[in-house]
Amino acid sequence: MIPVSRPEVTEKDIEAVTQALRDTQISGESAPVRELESSLSAYLGIDNVMAVANGTTALDLVFEALDLGVGDTVIVPNFTIISSVSNLLRRGVQLLTIDSLEGTWCMNSNDVDDALNETIAAVVAVHMYGLPVNLDTFIKKSRALGATLVEDSAESLGLEYNGRRCGSLGDVSTFSFFANKIISGGEGGAIATNNLLLANEIKSLRNLYFSPKERFMHEKLGWNARMHGLSAALANSQLSRIDDLRSRKKAAAKRYLDGLRDHPWLDFQSEKTDYAENDYWVFGILLNSDCPYGASEYRAILRNLEVDTRRFFCPISLQPLASDFSIKHFSDNNISENLWHRGLYIPSGNGVTNSEIDQTIEAIWKSVNV
Repeated sequence: MIPVSRPEVTEKDIEAVTQALRDTQISGESAPVRELESSLSAYLGIDNVMAVANGTTALDLVFEALDLGVGDTVIVPNFTIISSVSNLLRRGVQLLTIDSLEGTWCMNSNDVDDALNETIAAVVAVHMYGLPVNLDTFIKKSRALGATLVEDSAESLGLEYNGRRCGSLGDVSTFSFFANKIISGGEGGAIATNNLLLANEIKSLRNLYFSPKERFMHEKLGWNARMHGLSAALANSQLSRIDDLRSRKKAAAKRYLDGLRDHPWLDFQSEKTDYAENDYWVFGILLNSDCPYGASEYRAILRNLEVDTRRFFCPISLQPLASDFSIKHFSDNNISENLWHRGLYIPSGNGVTNSEIDQTIEAIWKSVNV
């Protein structure tokens, strides 16, 4: 079975983690964690970077630090993983979902602009699968209205938007270093912001909110959300070769596009927009109306042909839990719901080989005659 996302771990990565073990720099605010934060700060051009346990926790801490809760409304994409909104729901925030665009699969920026008003506390912009949200459409309006722009950049470290790196455009941004991300720590995440007050609050929240005067005294309830040294050492090692990893993602995508472009059942995410070129964090296929199968059926067919896949995210509007929370939809969610029903991503992890890509292409063509 060709795995959908095999990570790449080099000898340099192994040595970095081994060195952290030798130095016993494995817990707390260790040297590898500080080094990763410094490297990310320089890479993004952002003053304050805080490493945390994972990408979901990064968002949780941001929403906690912003003190979003009952009475607040936050604009979110309908098409996103649940971790982008889970802590907002726990905190009693009302969500206002925005449908996707057909080409980019990101939230419709024109709808965000139309939905923004003085009642909106924040906008969560999730860069999706390799392309960024078109922020220019609404960024000035959101700031004029006092709405915080949160960039969920879990899938987009290194992705450029009009020459600037994603995660450096919003008021605060979050990243993930899970095994399938551009760079990985196995687990881990980060938060970046130029807002020093917000950064200091997040630093306290991630470490149980110890009092600066007396360690085991607490003015607020914090979280145990620190990143450990082994994940930080691995992530920092991989960050040093991020340009190569991004280039290889694009090369894998080109190989897929060349091999599948005329396939009768498939549509693809846009290769580029006016503001960005696709980094192809994952390579997605969208089954068109000529395909007799939905995503679940087609996934089973490819598994029988020894190719593993993953379905696209299930949108908020179709989540079984949606009726338990305060969620409004700005418009019909036909595009994002179709992405769930007919979308898959195919083997495209950093460890995928050209031979495996070619085998996957062959299997997808063979599926027409199954």
